[in-house]
Amino acid sequence: MLQKKGYRMLKIQILGGPGSGKTTLGAEIGARFDLPFYETDVIGMKNGMQHSAWIRDAFEISPLPGWSIEGGGLIWNEPILAQADYIVLLEVPWRTAAYRIVRRHISKSLRGVNPYPGIRSLILFLRDSRRYYLNQCWPELIEAMDRCLAEQIPASLDSEQLLTRCETYGVKIIQTPTAAFMRQYLEKYRQKLIIVRNNAERARLLDFLAQQRCPSPVGIYVFLTIIKMLYK
Repeated sequence: MLQKKGYRMLKIQILGGPGSGKTTLGAEIGARFDLPFYETDVIGMKNGMQHSAWIRDAFEISPLPGWSIEGGGLIWNEPILAQADYIVLLEVPWRTAAYRIVRRHISKSLRGVNPYPGIRSLILFLRDSRRYYLNQCWPELIEAMDRCLAEQIPASLDSEQLLTRCETYGVKIIQTPTAAFMRQYLEKYRQKLIIVRNNAERARLLDFLAQQRCPSPVGIYVFLTIIKMLYK
């Protein structure tokens, strides 16, 4: 998509746990502000567990002029986090997330579009999601999370460095074991991090983004120049 009438193209990364509303918000931001919308679930289904493919996509998407990207993972998406104008972290109660997960599973199953059908898949997903929201995980994961958070990350990472990090910590850390880990990992981006916990904060976020998208100074200058030329 091209920038329209001097308006600023935004780069928005949306993160959060399962059932937090990432896809819904990401799609709305994309539609409202004329931004391409990317779902990491779709990227994941295409790339599988190939860390290099995920990283390649991150480096291809991040320099684009504007986007809305939703996802729950970390590490592989460092280029996206670095390029984002704002990072939105959705934090909802576990009970709310559980209700949404069950509703989504049933809805997709009835429509025949559930990539993970069956009650067993739902139960396992609910179990892992509950651990995320309640900050529960295995001791070995706690040690790996601590090492990841303590690691000094260069200002800019190339694809080889990112691949090494992904292979070092593995998919369990990449998929973000707990909400607390997500929040701590994003601390380095706190100047552009926006926490959204409820509908009121969601509405304020959309209003804020609309203000940030106002015509850029360059766009205003070009517009005024054209007006002056027309009236000479």
